[in-house]
Amino acid sequence: MHNSQALDTPQDAVLQQVSQEPALLGMPTDTDGAALHNLIRSSAFLDDNSLYCYLLLCTHFAETSVVARLEGKVAAVVTAYVPPQQPDTLFIWQVAVAKIAQRRGLAKTMIHEILGREALANVRWIETTVTRDNKASRALFNALARDLGCELTESMMFDRKKHFRNLHDSEYQLKIGPFKPAHQGAGRTA
Repeated sequence: MHNSQALDTPQDAVLQQVSQEPALLGMPTDTDGAALHNLIRSSAFLDDNSLYCYLLLCTHFAETSVVARLEGKVAAVVTAYVPPQQPDTLFIWQVAVAKIAQRRGLAKTMIHEILGREALANVRWIETTVTRDNKASRALFNALARDLGCELTESMMFDRKKHFRNLHDSEYQLKIGPFKPAHQGAGRTA
């Protein structure tokens, strides 16, 4: 029987020590693209996109995205953007937290970090899409709705048959809001 308190390898001992350090939150930079790509690829629920896509996210959408660093290395990311026709909405595209940084509330803290930025002062809604079986994301967005004092609504966005040709599970839109702006500032630790 595996004891969750025991360390399996010497590397696990180092990782456990790192995971106790506070995470530094900030905007991604152009040199973070490969780290984001690798982090997303290691996630069970996220679709892998090209490295070039993550380089664009780190540059064109840096102001609406956030990375968490542990000992200088990317340990978590939230990629997001403001849709051109919805300037009051933050669409959260992907959330990934490395195993060593999980169970700290980091994903929710990172979303609050984005919402607190001056550039997002007009944002009153959050939208995302999730599959039915993504319990972690559903729990995250339900907790975020509670934090913001808002209801969460759900509707079909991309249907498995109609949009994905049966190659991907249906994606349901989760919508939170309206809420008041946070405006808490960037560069916090978690």
